[in-house]
Amino acid sequence: MGFKLIVITPEKNHPKEFELITSLFENGLQALHVRKPQASENKLRDYLKKIPKKFYKRLVIHSHYKLAKEFKLKGVHLTEKAKKTKRINPSLKIISTSFHTTTDISKGRRKYQYVFLSPVFDSISKTGYKSNFDLENLEPFLKKHKNVIALGGVNTKNIKKVKEVGFNGAAVIGTIWQSKSPTKSYKELALKIK
Repeated sequence: MGFKLIVITPEKNHPKEFELITSLFENGLQALHVRKPQASENKLRDYLKKIPKKFYKRLVIHSHYKLAKEFKLKGVHLTEKAKKTKRINPSLKIISTSFHTTTDISKGRRKYQYVFLSPVFDSISKTGYKSNFDLENLEPFLKKHKNVIALGGVNTKNIKKVKEVGFNGAAVIGTIWQSKSPTKSYKELALKIK
């Protein structure tokens, strides 16, 4: 599989979120991570119902994991809290999790399709969330760990560098949702990594 471009939903709903989600999928988005930490199970269920069913196989949820089976979604992303919980349903299709250091990735025992490493650059969506990484220093690590996705501050100016140093993909939040034209921003990112 080639370089992955993943979009993560904003914490607070964007005024045109569902229209934009459909547009992103229609323009080639393969994975949308639905991250709504404040949403109750019922609110998240209502949210998912607003997305066309044909896109459910491209959705990964970050909470209320039983909805993954109910809606036949792509799978789940384990949050820090969920990773510490001993009782994770073994029948869940666990896709990913997040780490903030390369050491934690190396120590991780569970197998994931991919893992997020953040913040690779200073965050766009989280003010004051600064990067502690030097991309060149990550190259040897990324040669050994082929499933790492860059998260944090990825934009059209640096996504090419993310690919060049060996990340398996990039996940974006602020670059999309804080843009005047989220679909256009997505297309620009996708063009940079072809």
